[in-house]
Amino acid sequence: MKERVVLFSDAVIAIILTIMVLELPVDLHSGVINFPELFRGVGIYFISFCFVANLWFETAQSFNKVERVTNRDLVIYLLSLFFLSLVPMSTGLLIEDTNSQVMLIYGVLTLIVLLLTQFLIMSLTKQAVAEKTVEAYQIEVLKGRNRIDVGLRLTLLIIGHFFVQVGLVIYLILPIVSFLQNIVDREEDSLVKQMDGEQKEYYLQERGQVWGNPMKKYSQLLRNSLQEYQQNGERPDAQWWSQFNQQWEAQLAGQIQQTKERLANSNASERNHLEHELQRLTSEQEKFRKRVTMMQQNQERGFQRQQHRQQQQERHRKPKK
Repeated sequence: MKERVVLFSDAVIAIILTIMVLELPVDLHSGVINFPELFRGVGIYFISFCFVANLWFETAQSFNKVERVTNRDLVIYLLSLFFLSLVPMSTGLLIEDTNSQVMLIYGVLTLIVLLLTQFLIMSLTKQAVAEKTVEAYQIEVLKGRNRIDVGLRLTLLIIGHFFVQVGLVIYLILPIVSFLQNIVDREEDSLVKQMDGEQKEYYLQERGQVWGNPMKKYSQLLRNSLQEYQQNGERPDAQWWSQFNQQWEAQLAGQIQQTKERLANSNASERNHLEHELQRLTSEQEKFRKRVTMMQQNQERGFQRQQHRQQQQERHRKPKK
């Protein structure tokens, strides 16, 4: 059933994109093409193309993570395709006469499609989490992104009504940024899968912290460290994670030392910010050391349990006298 739904939606989206191309104003007046009008129409078509293509990309990713499609998700998807099929009509109106009223129609229509698609993707992601094909943290990531997307779209309704040209530019930027964000999310998901349990817990706990962007530095270090290791087709083992922990702690220690040196040479206006930065780095270092200690203790207990099982197996193997 899932395969048929995906094939049907691919066909519908292909038709939608084709119909939008037919709306382009290619008119000849005494053998002369009105190039400014044509370029404006192509630009508006590109906005709708990016919007439709991005939704197709997001839903395709979500469908790939589940084994089946529920009846509720099927109804929601068909409903979203219905409103999506109206996008060529609103795109044609924009090309013909770009005014505030048409911009409002286009904005409301794309907002409805976005809300339905978000509901579908959230439902599919929850199903994938239940089937253990994706990490549970992705639900919180989706919730945050959905709130931002809806907030931006609602703001755009107001901007597009009063500043039509500015609204068109923002409508063009949003799907492009969203598409790039999807690529980043896929890369992050692949990175998280490479982590062991303790590293994953640390990464996801600190992921939402924006101040100082520690997870950007952490993920960059992890990515660089994994690159050479994965070239041989191997997976990280306990020894590799131990070495990486030492790298990350050394990097934190270096940042703390640099901050202390800057603080010693700072003036009154910089001191408050640097003191907060030093406090944040020190707190992050302490938390990381606790997690490393906990991880080592868990590994030691696991090693002891393994030795205990081996000893019991050896006792059972000894012949009875």
